[in-house]
Amino acid sequence: MTAQRPLSPFEAAYFTDGAKFGSVVTGGMPLYIGTTVTGRVDERILQLVLDELAAAHPLLRSRVVHDAEEAKLFVVDDGFRPRLEVGAGGEREYFRLVNEERTWSDGLFSARLLREGDREQIVLVIHHGIADGRSAFALLDQLWRRYCAHLTGSPSPRPATERDLPAAADVRMADVVDRAAVAEWSEDIAAQVAMAGPDAVPAALPHDGVGAGDPLDRFAMVRIELDPDDTRALVNSARAHCISVNSLFSGAAMVALRALFDADGPLLLNLGHAADLRSQLVPPLPAATVVNWASGIGTVLPVDDGANPCELGRSVEAGVQASLGRREHALVMLAAQTIGDDPVMAALLSARPTLTLSNIGRLPAHSLPAGLTFVRDDIFAMAPTLPPKLTVFTVGDRMTVQVEFDTALYSRARQARLRTALAQVLQSISVESGALRG
Repeated sequence: MTAQRPLSPFEAAYFTDGAKFGSVVTGGMPLYIGTTVTGRVDERILQLVLDELAAAHPLLRSRVVHDAEEAKLFVVDDGFRPRLEVGAGGEREYFRLVNEERTWSDGLFSARLLREGDREQIVLVIHHGIADGRSAFALLDQLWRRYCAHLTGSPSPRPATERDLPAAADVRMADVVDRAAVAEWSEDIAAQVAMAGPDAVPAALPHDGVGAGDPLDRFAMVRIELDPDDTRALVNSARAHCISVNSLFSGAAMVALRALFDADGPLLLNLGHAADLRSQLVPPLPAATVVNWASGIGTVLPVDDGANPCELGRSVEAGVQASLGRREHALVMLAAQTIGDDPVMAALLSARPTLTLSNIGRLPAHSLPAGLTFVRDDIFAMAPTLPPKLTVFTVGDRMTVQVEFDTALYSRARQARLRTALAQVLQSISVESGALRG
């Protein structure tokens, strides 16, 4: 049984101050995920469930220590109990929470229960180095299933304490993609960059923020919440155009983003996509395995003012499928560890996208007990200087779009414009009518 193992280079970047993966500052990065409900949450049962989740997932109860050579290790702490803090607060307190500086001295997994009026919000606080968005949503689903079972008097058996730590993504990918393929890909990319002219540099969204300001008010977010009819309309639109919902949404995002630029003619935009490496294994790594297996790929397209989002969606789909076919999401992760002093590859892999997109996909509706009514789920993972990020997920039959941003660089007013523009584009491509709410 594996009660400890070294951190991989990919994981170590999340546990090293100031370290980056690509253009994202990953050192110490938190991931917040949770659910808002109406009704009263039983905090005693919630603590029981948190204990069970930590028992089932060894990374949740691990600590990072240094060995005699100062290498970082995950060490499972079987005496660890997730800390649950209960306090007053609603939306405002939630944003103060996601802006707090985290030291992780109390462990890599904890929770908050925020109460305001008839609303209660459970927030799981997880170190991003041990969980990605897919595993975080799977963990949230497990939380509600176990909570509901406890409350109804039919709890699932307490899971046997799992001690085998899941393997790191880059370690497993090194077994799937050989070094020669990484070197060949790096050479091909470097050659393409060398032949590209100055017009091939994607546009960056200009900074119009106000500086760092209040550290408890720096990271912000605006939402688009689609009701079941709007969600179904968007899905039907994607089917009608024979592309995925992700591709259609990506095309819409590029059109909305282009509207923020005061320029004539086509602009080259770089849409960064979070990419899941789980499917690279045979059989695939289950989403329920709590570990960070998220990499990234990019789609660069010229976008003119008034471009057709569906046509852009087709181009995005072709580009993403080609990238996945080349296993670029694995190659990027491994190439980042082998660039050495190559300034071209270092600059390429650290290039900032115009906009990033993390599409978690469709998730099952939560199993909630009588007395609790679902309001929304939230997920939040931001880092300083990160370009605006769209996080998209569908819980049951309702899609949520979050526009997350760093106010030190990007103003709330312009991100609200992005949210409005995106809502309008989504509405325009729907095959059914229905107003989008925010």
